[in-house]
Parts: sequence; C-alpha cells; structure tokens
Amino acid sequence: MAANTTAALRQNVLELMLSLNGIAWPQKVAHLNAYLGESQRAAIEKTLLTPAIREESWIGQAVALIVIYRWYAPQLVEKFALAYPQELEEATLTQLHQLPDWPLSITTD
Repeated sequence: MAANTTAALRQNVLELMLSLNGIAWPQKVAHLNAYLGESQRAAIEKTLLTPAIREESWIGQAVALIVIYRWYAPQLVEKFALAYPQELEEATLTQLHQLPDWPLSITTD
C-alpha cells in the first residue's frame, strides 16, 4: 500500500514540475527525462531509490516528495494565481507526524 501511495504522490509531484515547465503530461511517453531539468530529475530520483523495502525507505521517499512539493507548489500558485491549500497541507502533516519515525519538521531551505 505504501508503495502504491508513494507512486501516486510521485505522479502528482511530476505533474507540478511539468506544469511549472509550461507543459502538460505528455501523451504516450515512456520517459520524462527530456521534459525535466537536471535538478528536477535528481530530485525525483531521490524518491525512487531505496536501500531496502522497509518503513524507513517509504518515509524517506515521502519526505523527499514533500520537499519537492513545497518547492514547486508555491511557484505554481504564484504563476497561475491559485489558492494554496494551506489547511489541507497542515492537516496532512499533522496526520503524518503520528507515524513512527516521521521527522518532527521538514524544511526546504
């Protein structure tokens, strides 16, 4: 279940990245490398690598996705004049903090 949830979150984050690059998800494309910058590819790769299938690995991937989201979402909000879902973000992080080994804070600085 964690692997499927992480994969779905990764797809959402990739859509954020592509949108900021000014494109929609390309149809019938097997690899997105040509549509992402080098730093974007490196960030996404961190969400794919796991030393083993364990809870800590899932948490590491989820944290990496949150860092990417927190970097790109505000830029998209500004670019497209969207409402930032701050309350939803805070509620989600509150739930995640209840997980064992979840970090107390996640910074994007």
